[in-house]
Order: sequence, then C-alpha cells, then structure tokens
Amino acid sequence: MKSAPTIAFDYAPSRLVAATAFVVLVLAIVAPWSSALPAVACIALSLLAIGAGMFVIRAFRTPRFVRIAYRGDGWVLLDRGGAEHAALLRAHRHLGAFVTLDWRYARRARFRAVLAPDNLDAQTRRRLVVLLRRTAPDDAAAIAVR
Repeated sequence: MKSAPTIAFDYAPSRLVAATAFVVLVLAIVAPWSSALPAVACIALSLLAIGAGMFVIRAFRTPRFVRIAYRGDGWVLLDRGGAEHAALLRAHRHLGAFVTLDWRYARRARFRAVLAPDNLDAQTRRRLVVLLRRTAPDDAAAIAVR
C-alpha cells in the first residue's frame, strides 16, 4: 500500500462513542440509588451527573473543527466558519479500529478527535495510521523544541 504525503477528511463525532458516553451517564445517574446514601444525597448526585454528563456529551457532539488535513507544511484544522488553524499533533493512539488524535493550536488550545469505524472509512483510517507512524517523530521533536 502506498502512503500519501497528504491526507484530508471531514470530522464528525462518532455516534458509537456518544452512545457509550450516554450509557455511562445513565449508570452514573443510577449508581447513587444503589448505595446507602440518604435520598437527598442520591438526588443531588444524580442531578450533578445529569448536568455534567449532558454538558460533556453536548460538547463532544458539536466539535469546533469539522475538517482535518495534513499537508506538506503540517496539520491544519478547519473550523465551522471555514477558517484554517495550523496545529501541532501532540499525541496519537491507535487501538484496533479506533484512532485518537490530540492537537495543540493557537497558544495553548487543544483539540482531541476520536476516529471510529462509524465516522471514518477504513481506507482513510489505514492511510492515516501509516501517515502517523511516518510523521510522529517529527512532531515529537517539534514539541520538545517549543
């Protein structure tokens, strides 16, 4: 398989990851009720879980960036308004069909993307993994310098 020097793909949050987060949220809501805590504490903990969980799931479902690209000059993230942001890949992990990417852009802002089988096709994911393996040492050196 040939590896391309550039890659670009649209990014949308994984429905599989969002559904898993929702299941965890439901379990967090129910968990206090199976303990010996007073009812008031169970209500408070359940409401806290609902508030925090819905905030996190909503933030996950509406990402700041909708397109990711790697060009000869580095990574570029495209936001909803069409503006490009140069980014430095800080870390990446590949576990089975899942790939996580962690970028730093602007001064200290970060963006993390989870790529799963439902939000990135297999061919693009394979090309991305090859590209990540090839470019990772360069990004690690760039982080150490900055």
